[in-house]
Amino acid sequence: MAIKNIPLLNKKKQTFDIFLPVIDETFSLERTIQIIEKNNSKFISKYLIVLSKTKSMLKSKQTANKLKKKYRNKIKIIFQKEKFIGGALKSAIKNINSSHFILMASDLETDPKDVTKLINLSMKNPNKIIVANRWLKKNSFEGYSVIKLILNKIFQLFFASLFLVSLSDLTFAYRVYPSKLIKKLKLQENRHPILLETALIPIRLGVKFIEIPSRWRSRLEGNTNNTFFRNFIYILTGFRIFFSSNKKLIK
Repeated sequence: MAIKNIPLLNKKKQTFDIFLPVIDETFSLERTIQIIEKNNSKFISKYLIVLSKTKSMLKSKQTANKLKKKYRNKIKIIFQKEKFIGGALKSAIKNINSSHFILMASDLETDPKDVTKLINLSMKNPNKIIVANRWLKKNSFEGYSVIKLILNKIFQLFFASLFLVSLSDLTFAYRVYPSKLIKKLKLQENRHPILLETALIPIRLGVKFIEIPSRWRSRLEGNTNNTFFRNFIYILTGFRIFFSSNKKLIK
C-alpha cells in the first residue's frame, strides 16, 4: 500500500480525532484539552481518552468523567483491551471516526499549542503525516537527561540514515496521520517502541512527512512509564521493521 492509493480528501470535510492516553494525569489532561479547544475546536471531532481499568488512577478517571460532562459529545472514554501504551494506542485507532488522527500525550510533554500548526499543515497536505520535531531548533528539551539526550540523538541519526530519510525525530509521539493510513498499519509492539513503529512503517511504505519545530518539557505530574533501559528495545523494533517485507507491515 502506498500513500498515493489513499483517496485525496476534501479539505472542508477534514476533521480530527485526538488520542490522549491517561494513567495519572489530571490537571495536565484538562489543560491539554482546554488549549486545543480554545484554538481548534471546530476541527476536533473527538478526544479519545484511553484509560486502563487497572493502571489508571481513580483521580484520573474522575477527571476524564468531569471533562466528558463539560465537553459532552466531544469526549469519548475508552478502556483499553491490551496492556501498556501500545494497547492504549491500538484501542484508540479502532475508535477513529474522523479523516485524521492526532497522536500526542496528555501530560503536557507534547505542547498542545502546536496542534494549531499541525492541523493547518494537515489541511494543506491531507495525505501526508505531519510530525512535531524536537531537534529542529536549539534548546527544545526542558528537563531531559543529558545522557538520554545524547543517546537519543545518536539513535535518530542512525535510523534516519538506515531508512534513508531526513526525518530527525522518529520517537517523538506527536504526529497527525490520515486515518485510513494508520488503520492499515500492522502494529506489533505493546510498549513505547510502538511510537517508533508508527513512524518507520509509513517510511517503508513511502509515505511523505512534513516536520514542524516543537518543544518538549518534562511532565509536571505523575511518573513516566518508559524506563531508561527499556528504551534499548527501540533498536530491536527498528531492525525488525527494516528487515520486514511490506506485506508483514500492513493489514
